[in-house]
Amino acid sequence: MGKAELAWLIKLLSLEDIASSFNSRLKAQKAVFLLKHIGIEAFSSYNFSLYLRGPYSSSLASDYYNLEGVETTPIDLDSDKTEILRWFTSHDTEWLEIASSIIDIKDRYPNIKNGEFYSLLSLSKPWVTKEAFTKTLKELRNKRLIG
Repeated sequence: MGKAELAWLIKLLSLEDIASSFNSRLKAQKAVFLLKHIGIEAFSSYNFSLYLRGPYSSSLASDYYNLEGVETTPIDLDSDKTEILRWFTSHDTEWLEIASSIIDIKDRYPNIKNGEFYSLLSLSKPWVTKEAFTKTLKELRNKRLIG
Protein backbone atom coordinates (compact mmCIF):
# COMPACT_ATOMS: atom_id res chain seq x y z
CA MET A 1 0.00 0.00 0.00
CA GLY A 2 1.11 3.57 -0.40
CA LYS A 3 1.70 5.47 -3.60
CA ALA A 4 -1.22 4.06 -5.59
CA GLU A 5 -3.67 4.95 -2.80
CA LEU A 6 -2.03 8.35 -2.41
CA ALA A 7 -2.41 8.97 -6.15
CA TRP A 8 -6.12 8.12 -5.81
CA LEU A 9 -6.55 10.47 -2.84
CA ILE A 10 -4.84 13.34 -4.67
CA LYS A 11 -7.16 12.83 -7.62
CA LEU A 12 -10.22 12.56 -5.34
CA LEU A 13 -9.34 15.87 -3.67
CA SER A 14 -8.43 17.55 -6.99
CA LEU A 15 -4.85 18.24 -5.87
CA GLU A 16 -3.22 17.40 -9.19
CA ASP A 17 -1.13 20.61 -8.94
CA ILE A 18 0.61 19.22 -5.84
CA ALA A 19 4.18 19.77 -7.07
CA SER A 20 3.60 23.47 -7.68
CA SER A 21 1.05 24.37 -4.99
CA PHE A 22 1.92 24.73 -1.31
CA ASN A 23 -1.78 24.72 -0.40
CA SER A 24 -2.31 21.42 -2.23
CA ARG A 25 0.67 19.87 -0.45
CA LEU A 26 -0.59 21.09 2.92
CA LYS A 27 -4.07 19.76 2.18
CA ALA A 28 -2.61 16.37 1.14
CA GLN A 29 -0.56 16.21 4.34
CA LYS A 30 -3.58 16.97 6.51
CA ALA A 31 -5.89 14.60 4.57
CA VAL A 32 -3.48 11.69 4.98
CA PHE A 33 -2.96 12.61 8.64
CA LEU A 34 -6.73 12.53 9.17
CA LEU A 35 -7.16 9.22 7.33
CA LYS A 36 -4.38 7.66 9.40
CA HIS A 37 -6.02 9.07 12.56
CA ILE A 38 -9.36 7.45 11.72
CA GLY A 39 -7.69 4.11 11.02
CA ILE A 40 -7.34 3.88 7.24
CA GLU A 41 -4.74 1.15 6.79
CA ALA A 42 -3.42 2.44 3.45
CA PHE A 43 -1.82 5.39 5.24
CA SER A 44 -0.75 3.76 8.50
CA SER A 45 2.92 3.62 7.51
CA TYR A 46 3.29 7.41 7.36
CA ASN A 47 4.84 8.88 10.49
CA PHE A 48 4.01 12.46 11.36
CA SER A 49 5.86 14.88 13.60
CA LEU A 50 4.77 18.32 14.71
CA TYR A 51 6.20 20.83 12.29
CA LEU A 52 5.85 24.51 11.46
CA ARG A 53 2.38 24.11 9.87
CA GLY A 54 1.13 21.20 11.97
CA PRO A 55 1.69 17.45 11.60
CA TYR A 56 4.04 16.69 8.71
CA SER A 57 5.40 13.50 7.16
CA SER A 58 8.60 13.73 5.13
CA SER A 59 8.03 10.25 3.66
CA LEU A 60 4.58 11.39 2.47
CA ALA A 61 6.17 14.45 0.87
CA SER A 62 8.68 12.23 -0.90
CA ASP A 63 5.85 10.02 -2.17
CA TYR A 64 3.69 12.81 -3.57
CA TYR A 65 6.65 14.29 -5.41
CA ASN A 66 7.22 10.89 -7.05
CA LEU A 67 3.78 9.90 -8.30
CA GLU A 68 4.37 10.32 -12.02
CA GLY A 69 3.21 7.19 -13.81
CA VAL A 70 1.71 5.63 -10.68
CA GLU A 71 -1.69 4.05 -11.30
CA THR A 72 -4.41 4.91 -8.79
CA THR A 73 -5.85 2.33 -6.41
CA PRO A 74 -9.09 3.38 -4.73
CA ILE A 75 -9.36 3.20 -0.98
CA ASP A 76 -12.44 1.49 0.38
CA LEU A 77 -13.92 4.35 2.42
CA ASP A 78 -17.41 3.96 3.77
CA SER A 79 -19.81 6.89 3.36
CA ASP A 80 -19.18 8.21 6.90
CA LYS A 81 -15.40 8.32 6.41
CA THR A 82 -15.79 9.85 2.96
CA GLU A 83 -18.07 12.53 4.42
CA ILE A 84 -15.57 13.27 7.22
CA LEU A 85 -12.72 13.52 4.69
CA ARG A 86 -14.66 15.89 2.44
CA TRP A 87 -15.79 18.01 5.41
CA PHE A 88 -12.26 18.18 6.83
CA THR A 89 -10.55 19.08 3.55
CA SER A 90 -13.21 21.65 2.62
CA HIS A 91 -11.70 24.05 5.17
CA ASP A 92 -8.98 26.59 4.47
CA THR A 93 -5.33 25.85 5.21
CA GLU A 94 -5.28 27.86 8.45
CA TRP A 95 -8.16 25.80 9.86
CA LEU A 96 -6.52 22.56 8.67
CA GLU A 97 -3.32 23.54 10.46
CA ILE A 98 -5.17 24.26 13.71
CA ALA A 99 -7.43 21.19 13.51
CA SER A 100 -4.66 18.72 12.67
CA SER A 101 -2.47 20.16 15.42
CA ILE A 102 -5.34 19.75 17.92
CA ILE A 103 -5.82 16.12 16.84
CA ASP A 104 -2.08 15.48 17.06
CA ILE A 105 -1.82 16.95 20.57
CA LYS A 106 -4.87 14.99 21.74
CA ASP A 107 -3.40 11.77 20.30
CA ARG A 108 -0.10 12.39 22.11
CA TYR A 109 -1.69 13.54 25.39
CA PRO A 110 -5.12 11.87 25.62
CA ASN A 111 -5.83 13.11 29.17
CA ILE A 112 -4.94 16.76 28.55
CA LYS A 113 -7.32 19.36 29.99
CA ASN A 114 -8.67 22.23 27.87
CA GLY A 115 -6.59 24.96 29.57
CA GLU A 116 -3.37 22.99 29.17
CA PHE A 117 -4.46 22.01 25.67
CA TYR A 118 -4.67 25.61 24.47
CA SER A 119 -1.40 26.51 26.20
CA LEU A 120 0.40 23.65 24.49
CA LEU A 121 -1.03 24.58 21.08
CA SER A 122 -0.04 28.21 21.68
CA LEU A 123 3.62 27.24 22.08
CA SER A 124 3.86 26.27 18.42
CA LYS A 125 1.01 28.44 17.12
CA PRO A 126 0.92 31.69 19.13
CA TRP A 127 -1.29 33.32 16.49
CA VAL A 128 -4.21 30.97 17.26
CA THR A 129 -6.80 32.79 19.34
CA LYS A 130 -8.60 31.12 22.22
CA GLU A 131 -11.84 31.57 20.24
CA ALA A 132 -10.45 29.84 17.13
CA PHE A 133 -9.11 27.01 19.30
CA THR A 134 -12.42 26.57 21.14
CA LYS A 135 -14.48 26.65 17.93
CA THR A 136 -12.24 24.16 16.12
CA LEU A 137 -12.07 21.86 19.14
CA LYS A 138 -15.87 21.84 19.34
CA GLU A 139 -16.18 21.05 15.61
CA LEU A 140 -13.74 18.15 15.93
CA ARG A 141 -15.59 16.79 18.95
CA ASN A 142 -18.96 17.13 17.16
CA LYS A 143 -17.55 15.03 14.30
CA ARG A 144 -16.15 12.56 16.87
CA LEU A 145 -12.60 13.04 15.62
CA ILE A 146 -11.38 13.55 19.18
CA GLY A 147 -12.78 12.61 22.57
